[in-house]
Amino acid sequence: MITGNSIQSLVDLFAERQVFLYHACQLIDFQSYLRLGGIPSQALLETRKLPFTPFETDTIDRENNVWNKVFVNLSDFGGFFARGAKNVPNPYGPVLFKIRPSALLQASDVAICLWSAGAKGFNREHEALNALEEVENLFSYPSNVGPPQSTYVKYREQLIKEFGRPKAQAPEISCTVPDDVLSIQHVNFVGVDPYIINNRKLLDWVNEIKQRESAQFLIRERSHFPDRSRNSFYNQIADRIGEKIPSLHTLAQDNTCSQSLREWAEQIFHLEWQFTRYATYLRDGTLKLMRTVSMPSKY
Repeated sequence: MITGNSIQSLVDLFAERQVFLYHACQLIDFQSYLRLGGIPSQALLETRKLPFTPFETDTIDRENNVWNKVFVNLSDFGGFFARGAKNVPNPYGPVLFKIRPSALLQASDVAICLWSAGAKGFNREHEALNALEEVENLFSYPSNVGPPQSTYVKYREQLIKEFGRPKAQAPEISCTVPDDVLSIQHVNFVGVDPYIINNRKLLDWVNEIKQRESAQFLIRERSHFPDRSRNSFYNQIADRIGEKIPSLHTLAQDNTCSQSLREWAEQIFHLEWQFTRYATYLRDGTLKLMRTVSMPSKY
C-alpha cells in the first residue's frame, strides 16, 4: 500500500514517465459523476441516490471492502480494441476520463494491485504493491526512453514472471479518498467512443451534459483507427444489443454484419464472458438512455 509522503513520490514517478490514469464509465454514470464534481466511489453514488450502472461484481466489491474506493487504471483498455487488437471494447463504458496523476494526492492511501478487486477472496491490503521499486517494475521500458514507450505496462505473462504471482493481470488502482471522489479538476480530457443511436452521437450527449454542469475539460471522440473497418464495429454491435445479448457465435454467423466484424467475433470466442459483460453494461448504462430519451435529463 502506498501511503503518506510516498504518494507524492508515486505521483512524481508517474509524471516523469508521462503516465496518465484512466477511468471508463457509461453515460448514466457520467451524468452522476459530473453532478458530484468528479470520479466517485460506488458507495458515494449509492449514498447520494444517483443512478449508476449495476456491475456483476457489486456484491463481491462490498464483501471485499472496496465499495467505498475510487478506481483508476494505467491503460486505456478501449484503445486496444480501437487499434485493431483481438479485444472487446472497454466493458466499463464508452466514456473515458484521462486523469492527471496529481489526482492521487487527494488520497490517504493508494493500492496498486495485480488482481481485480472484484474477484472472490481479494484482499486489498495483501494484494497491494508496497514499494515504488515494484511500481517501476510494472513498466516495459525505463522512464528515460520517453512516451509513449515509458507509459507501456507489461503484458500479463511478463507480470506473472516479474512478480511471481500466477493470478497477475493488468494493474488496477484503488484509492481511499476522504470525500469519496477524485476532483474533476484533475481530468485532462474525456474520450468518447463513436456510437450513434437514433441519429444522435454519444459525443453530443456527453457535450450537452458537460455544458449543463459547467465542466471545463476537453472532449474528443475516439478517431484513431489504423483499421478503418474497426470504427464501424461499435454501431454494428450496438444495433444488435437488445433485451437479449447476442453471443459472439451469433455475430460470427450474422450475414447482415460486415465480413470484418464476423471475423473479429470468430477470433475472440474465448472472450465470450467479457463480451457479454461489455454488451450488458453498455445496454444498461448507455443504450437504454440514448434509445428512450431525446436529450439528457435534468436532476
